[in-house]
Amino acid sequence: MIKIIILGVIFGAILQRSRVNTFDRIGGFAMLKDFTVPKIMLVAIAVSTVLLFAEVKLGMAGFHVKPLIVGGVIGGGILFGAGMAILGYCPGTLIVSTGEGAVDALIGTVAGIAAGALFALLFPSVRSMLGPNLGKIQLLPHSVFAGAAVVAIFAVLLIWLARKLDTLD
Repeated sequence: MIKIIILGVIFGAILQRSRVNTFDRIGGFAMLKDFTVPKIMLVAIAVSTVLLFAEVKLGMAGFHVKPLIVGGVIGGGILFGAGMAILGYCPGTLIVSTGEGAVDALIGTVAGIAAGALFALLFPSVRSMLGPNLGKIQLLPHSVFAGAAVVAIFAVLLIWLARKLDTLD
């Protein structure tokens, strides 16, 4: 748990230092004028994918594939989009702005935690409304070498895409 907190603080410091939690950055991306946010996220996903794969294969972490529940993904996407539209923050930048003392972010953080707790309590009764369960879908092959190749290709592709976004700024 200490490692997770330390890594979270480091990630938050990077987000804060790059100012991606500001209206100018988030609004700029929404208007397709500033691509700092997606560039940082693409690199973060690439790096964390490689590190998570290595940790799992070295036995330092566990990876549990969750079932794909279509209605849950669609509903979660709608709620995520509504939250971003209302607050102007994604979950990571919301916490960074809360740490900086932004009152709107604090309200959003409290509301998000409350909504998550409410959903957890209501989940047994709403499960049937979330649509079909398509089971656990895993894209990585079971072979360590094939999995490593897929992860490496994915990471390189994301970093290449982040570099391509540089040409749009």
